Amino acid sequence: MRERLFDLAARYRFIWLRTTVLSVEMLEDKHVQHQTPVDAILARDAGRASALMREHLLTPIPIIQQAMAGKLSLS
Repeated sequence: MRERLFDLAARYRFIWLRTTVLSVEMLEDKHVQHQTPVDAILARDAGRASALMREHLLTPIPIIQQAMAGKLSLS
């Protein structure tokens, strides 16, 4: 089940990455965006970790919706 969900999400990950990672600087920013929640988790700051993960998981939704509606270029 988990593998199937991962495969189904791949399409949306691809759309998200094609519209947000356009340079080395943007890729480095993505690294920071992932490191910040990891740091909160390792610090056992559950409230901060939860808020950061929620933001991280919800941030792509509007961009993916716009791309799928043809309002963003994927090239």
